[in-house]
Amino acid sequence: MQSTRPTLLGVRVPRIEDDRLVTGRGRYVADVVLPGVVEAAFVRSELPHAQVVRVDASAALDSPGVHAAFRGSDLDVHAVADPMPWVRPVHHFPLARDRVRYVGRPLAVVVADDRYLAEDAAELVDVDLEPLPTVDTVEAALSADAPLLYPEWRDNLLLSLAPENKAVDEAFERLRVVSGTYTTHRHAAVPLEPRGVLAEYRDGRLTVWTSTQAAFLTRSMLASVLGLPERDIRVITPDVGGGFGQKNEIYPEDYVIPWLAMRLHRPVRWIEDRHEHLISACHARDMRIDLSAAVRDDGTIAALRGRIRTDLGSGEMFPGGFGPSMVAVGSLCGPYRIPHQCVAVQGVVTNKTPLGAYRGFGMPEGTFAIERLVDKIGRELDIDPLELRRRMIIGPHELPYETAAGARLDSGSHRRAFDRAVEIGEELLASERERAEPGAHLGVGYATYIEGVAASAFSITGSWSGQDSADLRFDADGGVTVAVGISAMGQGAHTMVATLVAEELALPMEQVRVVMGDTDIAPFGLGSWASRSTIVAGGAIAQAAEVLRRKGTEIAAHLLEAAPEDLELTGGGFQVRGSPGSSVPWERVARVALTRTFDLPPGVEPGLDARASYEPPGMDHQPRPDGKMNASASYTNATHAAVVKVYPTTGVVQVVRYAVVHDCGRIINPQTVAGQIHGGVAQGIGGTLYEQLPYDEGQPLATTFMDYVLPTACEIPDIDTEELCSPAPETAFGVKGAGEAGIIGPPAAIVRAVEHALEPLGVADINTTPLTPSVVRQLIEEARS
Repeated sequence: MQSTRPTLLGVRVPRIEDDRLVTGRGRYVADVVLPGVVEAAFVRSELPHAQVVRVDASAALDSPGVHAAFRGSDLDVHAVADPMPWVRPVHHFPLARDRVRYVGRPLAVVVADDRYLAEDAAELVDVDLEPLPTVDTVEAALSADAPLLYPEWRDNLLLSLAPENKAVDEAFERLRVVSGTYTTHRHAAVPLEPRGVLAEYRDGRLTVWTSTQAAFLTRSMLASVLGLPERDIRVITPDVGGGFGQKNEIYPEDYVIPWLAMRLHRPVRWIEDRHEHLISACHARDMRIDLSAAVRDDGTIAALRGRIRTDLGSGEMFPGGFGPSMVAVGSLCGPYRIPHQCVAVQGVVTNKTPLGAYRGFGMPEGTFAIERLVDKIGRELDIDPLELRRRMIIGPHELPYETAAGARLDSGSHRRAFDRAVEIGEELLASERERAEPGAHLGVGYATYIEGVAASAFSITGSWSGQDSADLRFDADGGVTVAVGISAMGQGAHTMVATLVAEELALPMEQVRVVMGDTDIAPFGLGSWASRSTIVAGGAIAQAAEVLRRKGTEIAAHLLEAAPEDLELTGGGFQVRGSPGSSVPWERVARVALTRTFDLPPGVEPGLDARASYEPPGMDHQPRPDGKMNASASYTNATHAAVVKVYPTTGVVQVVRYAVVHDCGRIINPQTVAGQIHGGVAQGIGGTLYEQLPYDEGQPLATTFMDYVLPTACEIPDIDTEELCSPAPETAFGVKGAGEAGIIGPPAAIVRAVEHALEPLGVADINTTPLTPSVVRQLIEEARS
């Protein structure tokens, strides 16, 4: 049924959650107050690799205000599951029992009246660790005489995939080869709100408040490790102050705090401090891509061959940190017409904090590698790199197009976005040149890519696929409560859900109440990650709303004494087509369905609610026989343009202008999409120029914000965004996703811009990030020598 009301889609609707959040009325885990709550502090390993000889907490128990102290062997829990047969089992427990493999690994936990007393007592826990040889680089971990983190493996490879492709071999035998190695260093998500867990065990049920992106996945893992039925666990996510993938992991503390609540029979809370966050919350990136291209005479690529090696840290993380490597493989072809690829993957364990998810999830790394290689091909063959890209970018007449990795691009504006971004970039560069200052070098760089959205979770969890659900329930006054399985973490999810429900039912948005992040109230869903929320929640909402429209139409037709096919949706209800005076509002329809049931049409049951589960079509959960895999429901595309100013004497790089031409299908709320792009670009600038987590013999060297450098508002330039809308043909509303597009392009675009700026000094082929001042000065010195 069509609505005559103007659409809400594409309108800059004010976000309904923002007023509460920006005025300080948000409610985070640290704000949840329960009677009798006590606080926990963890004792963490100060050694990167050691055998646990003894952990003695007796002195801590005598400390003032202490209620309990436990070691790893005290916890009667199961090991964290390793359900993925394609990776080696790690078999780790929430608290270390026999061995520690990174600085920050939890060894014991102390519970006291408050955090201060708990931390004082934690310092009294006597820990005896026998040091073991340390490996903190991939090269050291793969050497023949390397110390083994898991002796039963006989090497340090958590994951090793070595595909074969005869078409690739043939192309490399007959064509010119251009190769490069591209490194993205380790950094972290550092959301504004660190992690936090609060648990209470009452009347045989466990309730857990936690800052997570996936409440139902957390519930399932708690059930597995604690040995409880899922029905006896309730997971609530209050407001989440940023997640960025880092809160899509299940951590040791997530298991220990609920176990403590069950053991002590009182509420227990733990709130992570920033030092803990930087050494124990998952790290990200840390990927090296060796990539070669078989190149035709015109510079176009006939085949790619390579190897991705990722430093996974200790590997003690669920979901495992190997997932970004596999996504990077799928990202290497980008929007280019590259027929074949064959890329091996190695996930290597070292004595560092475990690797996990972070916004972009392998796509920034893969995009960085292919964009840098395309620039190198252009330089070696003396072809303008922009013209080379135009030769390879797929055009609209080629859609749908399957990439060499198996991604099915059914829509997009790949060539148009690229051309428009280049046009903007050249204009921005010319504008900056008009006010150029002496001693500064200007440059512009571009990055074009595709972003897989709403991906399957099966390849990284071995359990879950890609579905989500929605419940829509009318109240007797005509209002609607919608409960969804996705999560909110500042990305505007409440506004998106309310907009889609209001659109589908022709209701004012203020009549829609949104519920999410509570496993007792919301229907089953996999949460919010991989830019999936709009696609999966939208699909489920569209299906449930269709059920309500059909039933509402039947009731309204009965009340209006009209045929159902003669009705249409208007603002707030139904009317006979062409007769505005013959109408009935949703409020009356709901009242009849819920209270005045004697007014229902014959054969129509009371009630006005519907539940739907939705899984996007066409998505592969495992590789096909040919090794290809369409792991995402759809693919966003974009091109970034970065204009930088480089000061050769100091090595300082300043991003002065930035533009993104972006296509995420049909846009629900332009304001939200722009916010997602701007935030992602800011994080991308941080990872490209500032952020890194170095180690020395297993010891982390950036453990506070004194050492871990983040960009501030002063380092983020004006960001211009333009949207090109190519609706996805197989998703509800034609939507795709926009959560990660902003962070994918900056490494490749900014590095190329720096290279362009320094070309007069002989700098070429920059292949690593971050470009800190010392790195830039070294590049200049090497070029001069």
